Amino acid sequence: MTKSSTSHKALTLVLAATLVLPFLQSNQASAAASSAPINSTYTSYFNQKYDNLVDDKNVFKTTTYHELDYLLDSEGTYVFLFGGAWSKETQSVVGYINEVAQAKGIKSIYNFDTRLDGKDPATDIADSANNPISRRYVDLVNKYLTNLSTQIKGSESVTYSNDVTSGKAPNLVTKTLTGTAQKIQTPYLFVYNKNNKNGSANAPIISSVEGIDALLTNGVVDKAKVDAYKAKVSAAFDAVPANLKAGLQADQNNNNYIASSYNEFAGETIFGEADKDIVLDPVTYDELNGVLKSEGNYVFLFGCSWCPNTRAVAKYVNEYAKKYNVSKVYNWDTKLDGGIGGTPDVPVGTDSSNFLQIRATGAPFADRYVDLVNTYLTNIETLYAKASNNVSYKDANGVDHVANKLQVPYFFIYNKDHKDAQGKPAPILDHVELMYTWKDIQPDYELNGKKGVNYNNYIEALDRAFSELQGAAEQAAPTGLTGKAPKSDTSKDGQISGTSTALEYKRAEDKAYAQVTGTSLTGLTQGTYYVRTAAKAGFKPSPSTIIDLNLEQPAAPSGLSAAAATTSLSLDGKITGTTAQLEYKLSGTTKYTVAKATETTGLSAGTYQVRYAAKYGYNPSPATDVVITYTKSAFVDVPESAWHYQAINFLAANKIAGGTDENHFSPNDKLTRGQFITLLLKAYGIAPEENAKDNFGDAGNTYYTPYLAAAKRLNIAGGVGDNQFAPNQSISREELFTLLHRSLGVLNKLPKGNGAATLSSFTDAGQIAGFAQEAFKSLVESGILTGDNAKLNPQNLSTRAEAAQVLYNLLK
Repeated sequence: MTKSSTSHKALTLVLAATLVLPFLQSNQASAAASSAPINSTYTSYFNQKYDNLVDDKNVFKTTTYHELDYLLDSEGTYVFLFGGAWSKETQSVVGYINEVAQAKGIKSIYNFDTRLDGKDPATDIADSANNPISRRYVDLVNKYLTNLSTQIKGSESVTYSNDVTSGKAPNLVTKTLTGTAQKIQTPYLFVYNKNNKNGSANAPIISSVEGIDALLTNGVVDKAKVDAYKAKVSAAFDAVPANLKAGLQADQNNNNYIASSYNEFAGETIFGEADKDIVLDPVTYDELNGVLKSEGNYVFLFGCSWCPNTRAVAKYVNEYAKKYNVSKVYNWDTKLDGGIGGTPDVPVGTDSSNFLQIRATGAPFADRYVDLVNTYLTNIETLYAKASNNVSYKDANGVDHVANKLQVPYFFIYNKDHKDAQGKPAPILDHVELMYTWKDIQPDYELNGKKGVNYNNYIEALDRAFSELQGAAEQAAPTGLTGKAPKSDTSKDGQISGTSTALEYKRAEDKAYAQVTGTSLTGLTQGTYYVRTAAKAGFKPSPSTIIDLNLEQPAAPSGLSAAAATTSLSLDGKITGTTAQLEYKLSGTTKYTVAKATETTGLSAGTYQVRYAAKYGYNPSPATDVVITYTKSAFVDVPESAWHYQAINFLAANKIAGGTDENHFSPNDKLTRGQFITLLLKAYGIAPEENAKDNFGDAGNTYYTPYLAAAKRLNIAGGVGDNQFAPNQSISREELFTLLHRSLGVLNKLPKGNGAATLSSFTDAGQIAGFAQEAFKSLVESGILTGDNAKLNPQNLSTRAEAAQVLYNLLK
């Protein structure tokens, strides 16, 4: 059997096969054929932002909040500069810091801007006016910069008060958390090692330079003052003890941060030693804007380690980027703090992973997301429909701004100057938006008898997307292929015919394709094979055609039996003898469902086909038919067309209710109080108390006597006064629902309020007696009691059919 793999539409890839990209490199069959990177890199952020920084090989690296937190918790000695291009003070000295650092052989200074968007004071986490986001500054200082007070002179502080809600409704718990920390004046340059000590005291800030002294005299740069400032910077670098200087002169890369953060969130190894030389590069919001404004071809991955779906694909994005000689993938997160509140070591109920998520309507900085998408990503396509699931905000004039909401991970190839075949701007050349987990994207992951489906979907999407950087055109999936399964699960005589040397193939669980050498592939074992047209000069690899070389499972399942359903529509039939290797479907339907071990329950009456499910290398087995019958009502006065048929038949089949004689239920007869207590206790499995010493005075010695005793002991029934219950008196609806509500409360089985109605929805709600108000309110709001023609009829006498229906609604 042959079939084409997932289509372009399913993979959410953008470009048509005829798209022409004259500005891209072309005529490359494989990026591996060239050692030069085929993507652009943005190296001019600091030069563009800082007028006094002319060295395009400066030592500065932008640092996201999440990366900063990681570095501060890491082994080694680091240099940090807090400050942004919006600060004239930082502007005035950044060139001097770079000059001194290079003279000292320092390779990297991590620049962190407390304004998380790089410009707006409202995003400054080091400002109490921006509570509660000021929490991120306070927590970071108090956790890591524990000797800050000995390093800076100012007395100004930053505070926060943050309400954190945890748990699930209705058991939500809200805590108010507060904190304060000393405020840093920017620019703040400091050398840091978390293990540094001053005597026995922790002193992670080894040395620092806060702010600047006046560098001007009469409006002109004063060389002496500049030299004095540079001397302070030099002294700060020189203050590092010799045993802590290791690493200051080393080139820094993203191997440790990317690998460690992804592995920590996952709780397992995603990035290992084989993945080193990681090309994923975290960028800040401001740097992201700079890249999107720049000329060239860029590769992006939106998402971060907090997201299980991003964790699933990041390894493969990195792997395929290197395969195509892409030197950098810009990794940006829609959470401006990297979702740090959801880090595994953060106690539950103390923080939120969505604290600074901007990809959500109503988020404090949703405008940053909306404006970025609408300004740069003008041809974006996402799995979410813009009309129904988007991100929006109102501007100062009350005008709505709306953008497509992308899902992370969102991988895309970008060139700001690209246009589509109609000449319209189309900066996103190609994208992949597929949601998998680390478990189900593994090449050997098996589901529904197939291996590696998600893995192959994703890597083929990456192959086609990265090929856009080469200007490669589409090729069609190969056709005319036929497969012949091997004779057994140990033989190697399977084959695929109709191939050519233009093709390549692999087993579903393999990672690498092999070249086809002739008109057929022979010597194959059972399993699934992917066959595609290989990449060639100017052309991408094609989508794969999937060939299953499956063996047949030898026999249909046996040893199955059926238990009848109580009615034709009830879902209480079952098939016994099933296992988790089986699957079933109702005759006339198409979808099979995995069976349960030992028995499969919750089935309606009908004929079911049960078979061994497909497993890797094997087709499903033939099916066995299993017939589930149902118990027809023995009562001649309860026809199947009656509104109460299912309820009465269910209660009778489960021996909760009997008839008034062998053949009649008498559904319209009035129900007595004794009859209802008996029904109620039987329905909930409450045993009667035979020969009870304490009972109602009129309990007598009949079928309901032991049930009245049990109801009295459990405080379900209080009687009508003077230790009387009046068991033979007809029961009103308000009495019935009061007894029912009290019983459910004692049994801790009161239904939750999820109905649409309230008491005020009914015209006769004012007729409900005081003793029954709570019961009616609860049962109406939970949807158990629905009334009739907008009436509850509280004082009407209950019929046997009505009581049966109420109990059925609760028990089904």
